[in-house]
Amino acid sequence: MTGARFDLLSERWIPVLDMDGYADEVGLEDVLLRAHDLRRITGDTPPMTAALHRVVLALLHRAYGPETERDWGLLWRDPELPRTRLRKYLTGKESRFDLFDPVRPFFQCPALAKLTPSTPFKLVPHRAVGNKVTLFDHTTASDRVTMTPAEAARWLVTAQAFDPGGMKTPFNKDKSSQKAPCNTMGVVLVEGATLKETLLLNALRYDPELERPDGTWPDDHPVWEQPEPPGGEPETSQVSRGWTDLLTWQSRRILLFHRQVDDRQVVDGVVVTPGDRYDGSSADEEKMAAFRKPVGTNGKPMKDKPLLPVRLHPVRGVWRHSVELLLTDRREENKSRLRPRTLHAIPDRVVHGYIPADAVYTLRVYGQQLDDNNSVVETYLEDHVPAPVALLRADDEVLGALIGTAISLADNAGAALRHMERDYRKDKRAKPSSTLDLDYWPKLTAPFATLLTDLATAWPEGTASTAAVTAWSRHVRRTAQHAAQRWTGGAQAEAADLLLMAKYLDRFLTRLTTLIRTFDHEVRNYIPREEE
Repeated sequence: MTGARFDLLSERWIPVLDMDGYADEVGLEDVLLRAHDLRRITGDTPPMTAALHRVVLALLHRAYGPETERDWGLLWRDPELPRTRLRKYLTGKESRFDLFDPVRPFFQCPALAKLTPSTPFKLVPHRAVGNKVTLFDHTTASDRVTMTPAEAARWLVTAQAFDPGGMKTPFNKDKSSQKAPCNTMGVVLVEGATLKETLLLNALRYDPELERPDGTWPDDHPVWEQPEPPGGEPETSQVSRGWTDLLTWQSRRILLFHRQVDDRQVVDGVVVTPGDRYDGSSADEEKMAAFRKPVGTNGKPMKDKPLLPVRLHPVRGVWRHSVELLLTDRREENKSRLRPRTLHAIPDRVVHGYIPADAVYTLRVYGQQLDDNNSVVETYLEDHVPAPVALLRADDEVLGALIGTAISLADNAGAALRHMERDYRKDKRAKPSSTLDLDYWPKLTAPFATLLTDLATAWPEGTASTAAVTAWSRHVRRTAQHAAQRWTGGAQAEAADLLLMAKYLDRFLTRLTTLIRTFDHEVRNYIPREEE
């Protein structure tokens, strides 16, 4: 394992799309210096995409700051990120970015060299290892399989951010590992027209000496700046030093094993042991997530409960959390929601003339769903919602109430659909199916995006766009009716069962009419009378 190098600064390992839509791979230097010519970073999975962005953002903050809004504006207006500042930061740190460095391998723990490695695909959640074979993948721990260094680097970074919990190989005795921090949330990324815009839109004012951003201390630094490599025995409970420490959190101790095959290096083994347990407050320290208080049976936030991160659902769109994602809560204390801190500076950047007031960005949200034991990845998740700057600037509780009411209409109609099927199945003593949700929720994503963009156009002019709100209620009604009709039409039933099904369908349609009527009445409180 000596003598070989894989320089993550210059070697091609980060997957990207260029402005013409062609796939490419770049190193850490080029992902910043060519960011103006690249469209986006595109990992093999949504968690990988999120994890790669977090590492690149940590490097950007240490190289460029920006310490003030003026510094941010200069970076935004420059056609490309300055090469000299990046080179100045990297001088003397080059070996810290070597995947195979014998003393300080990137994102790894050299103390694990005494342990026996297993297949490198242990880093890949959807590749079976050991006894967990699948229909399409029969990899076992004893199979002699290899990865390219680029593949291994991508999965290494992803594992530190998203590895599930459960039992790991012990360094000494401790086998138990906490799920990596990004498993608890949907990781939110503000996406611009180029990768340069995306990185800067997600860049906060960064000045550790002034403790910026909040929760960052003067000794904040990413893991590659630590004076010593991580030890084999991790900290049992730890809080972050600040933002770049959290972006590069070492939730696992990992070591890659490699060998030469012909004229190239391959990774043929890995050891993964428990890493640092994060014991901080995500709502205070995590900047790339939205938070909300849990809702009680009365439909209102529970004031005595802590803020919890917004997470992705496999069927129901993330647009259902648009209020938490897009709008600010003006209360100084006991907030019921908290949007991603990366959005907080956008209103000021409009005032300073950096960002146009009519811009529409995209919030992309990445995550994965674990099983009940938090030890197996069940599915990868990615979703998006439009982020009109006009809504991000809106300091108006009425707008939040209007959008919240629109979301509640969809929630209530969806609940009515489930109750219809549940009551029918209860009479039939049959198990419920999940097809109703699939026929309903995914079909509301595009109409809700239209509602948001229409409101963003109308709201600054002092109107709430009755037409947009009416169109939304019609979409919900039609979609719910269509889902109910597909349910009745797809059922294999005797004549008596069809009569029973018709009874519950009729109840549902009556309930849906009531919901639409109630919605129309409620939104009148938010629409100016002159528009009505």
